[in-house]
Amino acid sequence: MKKILLICIIFFMVFPCMASHIVGGEMTYEYVGQGSAPNTSKYTITLKLFRDENCTNCAQMPADVWIGIYNNDNGSEIIDPGSGHNYFDVVKASESLVPVNPFPPCISNPPVLQYDVAIYTLQVTLPDNVKGYAGAYQTCCRVHPLENVFNDSGSGGGTGSTYSCSIPPVHDSSPQFATSIDAICQKKHFTLQYNASDKDGDSLVYAFAPAYNSGAITDSRNVNPAAPAYGSVNYINGYTSQDPLGDKAVIDPQTGIISGIAPGVGEYVVCVAARSYRNGVFVSEHRKDFIVNVTNCDFAGVELDPKPVSCDGFSVDFSNDNNSSQNQTFYWEFGDPASGVSDTSTLKTPTHVYSDTGAYVYKLVINRGQQCSDSATQIRSVYPGFFPGFTSTGRCVNTAIQFNDTTKSRYGAVSAWRWNFGNPAATNDTSIIKNPAYTYSATGNYPVQLTVSNSKGCIKTIADTIAIIDKPAFDVTNDTLICSIDTLQLTATGTGSIVWTPNYNINNENSFNPLVSPKTTTTYSATLTETAGCFATKSVVVNVIDNVTLNAGNDSTICQTDSIRLNPVSDGLHYVWTPAVSLNNNTVKNPTAAPSINTTFHVVASIGKCNAADDVFIRVVPYPNANAGVDTTICFPASIQLHASGGTSYLWSPSTFLSNPNVADPVATPSQSIRYIVAVTDVLGCPKSSFDSVLVLVEKIVADAGPRDTNIVVNQPLQLNGTGAETFTWSPSTGLNNPGIANPVALLSESQQYVLKVQSAAGCTGTDTINVTVYKVDPGLYVPNAFTPNGDGVNDVFRPIPIGMKSLKYFKVYNRGGQLIFSTSIQNKGWDGTFKGKPQDTDVFVWIVEGLDYQGKIIFQKGSVTLIR
Repeated sequence: MKKILLICIIFFMVFPCMASHIVGGEMTYEYVGQGSAPNTSKYTITLKLFRDENCTNCAQMPADVWIGIYNNDNGSEIIDPGSGHNYFDVVKASESLVPVNPFPPCISNPPVLQYDVAIYTLQVTLPDNVKGYAGAYQTCCRVHPLENVFNDSGSGGGTGSTYSCSIPPVHDSSPQFATSIDAICQKKHFTLQYNASDKDGDSLVYAFAPAYNSGAITDSRNVNPAAPAYGSVNYINGYTSQDPLGDKAVIDPQTGIISGIAPGVGEYVVCVAARSYRNGVFVSEHRKDFIVNVTNCDFAGVELDPKPVSCDGFSVDFSNDNNSSQNQTFYWEFGDPASGVSDTSTLKTPTHVYSDTGAYVYKLVINRGQQCSDSATQIRSVYPGFFPGFTSTGRCVNTAIQFNDTTKSRYGAVSAWRWNFGNPAATNDTSIIKNPAYTYSATGNYPVQLTVSNSKGCIKTIADTIAIIDKPAFDVTNDTLICSIDTLQLTATGTGSIVWTPNYNINNENSFNPLVSPKTTTTYSATLTETAGCFATKSVVVNVIDNVTLNAGNDSTICQTDSIRLNPVSDGLHYVWTPAVSLNNNTVKNPTAAPSINTTFHVVASIGKCNAADDVFIRVVPYPNANAGVDTTICFPASIQLHASGGTSYLWSPSTFLSNPNVADPVATPSQSIRYIVAVTDVLGCPKSSFDSVLVLVEKIVADAGPRDTNIVVNQPLQLNGTGAETFTWSPSTGLNNPGIANPVALLSESQQYVLKVQSAAGCTGTDTINVTVYKVDPGLYVPNAFTPNGDGVNDVFRPIPIGMKSLKYFKVYNRGGQLIFSTSIQNKGWDGTFKGKPQDTDVFVWIVEGLDYQGKIIFQKGSVTLIR
């Protein structure tokens, strides 16, 4: 198979200004042997810095660096015995080029990659201690810009770097990662072989981890590194320390291989932690952060899914993870000759159903027989029936929680486990044994994850959230009351074992449902234990009496159709009332009774085998038969006497317009329609009132002989318009075409006053008058020649007086300059002597007016008027 993945790994460390060519670094340690002094050990600490040779105006690698070493027992810093400083000044030992892997053929837009690495080596002897040591080198700043980490182009902040190592108290050397340079093409599948070797033979577990910032470092000058712990850089744009290349790139925890689909063009901070285990016990963690440079290159090729086994069924989907547009044709061979003609396919993404279990070699050829052809083979094992699972025992804080693997494997044996107990406050919350135990130091919900695999290569991850509590939750019987001759069953709910105390008149102190028969009041305590150290205690008080007390309550009277709550005084636990027919519940202590006749209720109260009985009498009396009379109508202003009956006392509401609201027959003089409600009581025994109402409608007749008083000329028809009721009578009938309708027409030769009388269906009447002045002149618009708008109410408005006119077309007033200062088409509307709100001075103004008389003739006039102030 051709090597077609181009991966660019840029281990990074960024200096401001002249140091921006530094793109990565790593600190390792190696145990050399015992020191010359007793109880000491020799170590070689190595710092690697990587440099981009393609930058412009690049500075050289630092000639020396300062490395700090801290004692984890007490936090003290180790003194350099040669210089007396609390840091070690380490001179560069060597510098060489980093090998670049060859590019595959047919690559388009290939990147230019050239890096070198500088080595700084420190020999140091350290006293043996309990918690080991921490070494560190800090500098500012990372390359700018970055796609997944906050870009601070200034100094310090969260964008610097800390390279550190953690030396355990046991003799150990850190894992060693291989160094090589490749390229990653955007949106293309890639595989990064980031596995490490461990000279001690420890097993390694790989995971993404947060990259460290530089703390308070503000520039690239040598400074004494700070003590641990170190803070994380700030991730942005949806990326996290666990998804530094996006959710389509993952790291294999067993091999250290980073693979998936690359993100877009740019530089990405990635930190990998390799945890070493010796005989299943955690030893140390080696961290390395670096920059992955994703470029805009492309290539044809085959990238087969590295998944070695199908564990879910015989049907397998195939695809080429290299999605280059240069891939034109596809030829698949599934390695399953028993499937016949189905053993090959020319589809881009075929599905094949294997005929049996086993390991199959399948192959994909792209661009078969063409330039830039590529092929690859891969083994796909088919072993369905792999079902991971786990259980946990225990729930309490500060006690060991036992986790048990329940994975089922139809083919092959379950062979490897990796547990993550989901405790963010701890770094040792993992295990690689089958059935581990873990102790949580705080309550809360923890996401537990198990990655499990079998000997056939199946690997799956499952997760579940466990709730860690302070103590197990359980319930016991509520405090209760029993008779001294009775036996009571106590009840407890929960899981685990239980012990009841005291061991007094109890049939089984280890039962969740024991029987007790105390002769005196006793407090029983139950202790529930789920696992060792995980327990809780609750108590129940059993109050013991020799007899039941009962008083059914006082006799009472209620109104018929009402209900009453019965209130006995008793220490009984159970009740039976009779008769039950008018009770809402005859087995509760306080039932609601609604008898229709006089009733004696008998109640029996009991506590176990002890009981007592008593009676209570409920007298039932009908409500008063309230009657407020019939609804009526009166003419305003008028009075009416109301008539209520059915009781011995009365109360009317509202009391408005009533002569006396406390009598049966008050006189009402309302000014508007109103509904009166009367409350009636009697002396027959019902303590409540009955109610009835009566509506008094007040009819107000407002006669209107409209229109208003008006002027006409001889023989001009005038349309009258009366309103106010249902019937109309005009008097006198002189000149009217019909005096008995609402809107007669008057034809007059002399002035006349008409009186209009209206009457409603209820007989209410009203009158109004209208004065009609008849002028014996021709129809026209009569305009005065002067007016005095001084606000005295006399001659304040200048307007034409219409006589015999049907309508006004316009009335306009102009000043001496010919400016229009007033205009209207509404009859009887005039000018008040102002213009735009400002009073006009004494002067002569010109007016014009035009209208239609009642015969449709146009009347036009003009003239002048004098405004006098």
